[in-house]
Amino acid sequence: MKDYQLKALLQVVDAGSIRAAARALGVSQPAVTKAIRELEAEVDAPLVHRSSRGVELTECGRQLTIRARLVQAQLAMARQDIRQLQGGQQASVAVSVTPVVFMGALPEVLREFQRAMPQAQVRLFEGLMPLALPQLREGFVDFAVAAAVEGSLDSDLELEPIAPIPMMVACRPGHPLAGATTWEALVDAEWLVHRAPGSHHTVLFERFVRQGLPVPQRLIEANTFGVSWSLMTRSDLLLMLPERFLSIEPYCRQIVRVPLRMELPALTLGILKLRASPLSLAAGRLATLFQRYCR
Repeated sequence: MKDYQLKALLQVVDAGSIRAAARALGVSQPAVTKAIRELEAEVDAPLVHRSSRGVELTECGRQLTIRARLVQAQLAMARQDIRQLQGGQQASVAVSVTPVVFMGALPEVLREFQRAMPQAQVRLFEGLMPLALPQLREGFVDFAVAAAVEGSLDSDLELEPIAPIPMMVACRPGHPLAGATTWEALVDAEWLVHRAPGSHHTVLFERFVRQGLPVPQRLIEANTFGVSWSLMTRSDLLLMLPERFLSIEPYCRQIVRVPLRMELPALTLGILKLRASPLSLAAGRLATLFQRYCR
């Protein structure tokens, strides 16, 4: 596969048509069509087909597009590293950060990183697992500072552990179940969940099923921290949270811990990245700072 072929495919996907892709790339329409046909011949599969809505990807095209974005991201990192090694100052890092970190160590991490690389561009995204995983796999972020259950992630991912995160069940003050001590008392309540491979809710509920324990059925999936927190503190929804929130102002005043006499599996805070996908020099430096300050 050639670089110009992959660029043509991605531009067609982003632009929605051969004509718009050619205009964006500054080449002719036949040149874009030829690049796509060469790529299809290389992989021996159709990648796109024309319809009344423009150009649409086949399933093979969708899978190749995911990988092509990662390839382009890795090449961009290589160019960036070379510029830095030659004395250039251009660097860019994108990272997903789980809420317990952006409410804790994030300011210190950024201050030190900016002292070391004052001209580097940093882009931050919310790092709950349902958001972090697609961002990683599609190359939108370099790595994630994520909270996951070790050993439960897909094989294409690796987690470099930083610290354990004890978990609790939380609710608003005055909640009817604020004094509950058994799982049976909570199972019929309404719950907020963050569902993704490796997430606390996914692993815990799968464990309950194996143990023959009841699993909550009244679930609302909320994949951002702001939505989750607003709903939990203003309704009767329950949420599993890191115990650390009991000491973070002003959040600690808005919740209470449900005194459940049951051990919940701890999460592991760590640097989550694609396996066998090296970080750029700038991303590696930022990841090291997260490891240092989050311990």
